[in-house]
Amino acid sequence: MTPDRDPPDLLREQKHHRPLWVRVLCFAGAVIFFVLGIVGWLIPVLTGIPFYVAGLALLALASDGARRLINRLERRLPRHLRWAVRHGLAHIPSKWFRRLVNIPTAEESRAGSPPAGPGTP
Repeated sequence: MTPDRDPPDLLREQKHHRPLWVRVLCFAGAVIFFVLGIVGWLIPVLTGIPFYVAGLALLALASDGARRLINRLERRLPRHLRWAVRHGLAHIPSKWFRRLVNIPTAEESRAGSPPAGPGTP
C-alpha cells in the first residue's frame, strides 16, 4: 500500500554548487549518453533507455534547471507510480546514489499511510 501523502522530489537539491569543471564533465557525459541512446534506438540489439536515464541523471548533476524540470515532470506521475519508482530505486546499494535521490526509508513511507484496519497484517 502506498502512503496517502506525496513523496518528496526525486532529485535532491544540492547544498552547494559544483565546480565548473565538474559540471562541464557531467554535461559532456550526458551528451555522450544521449548519443549512445540514439545509437541504441537505431540499432535494435541495444536498447537506448538506460543511456537516456544515465544522460538525464548526469544532466541533473550539471544543471539546477534540468534537476527542477525532472522533478516537475516526475510530479505529474500518479502517486502510486512515484512511490513505486522510489521503492525500486531503494534496492540500489550506493551511498553516492542515495545522496542524489530522495529515497524515503520504510518508516518515512509508512508515516503517511492510513492506519491498518481489522484483519490486515
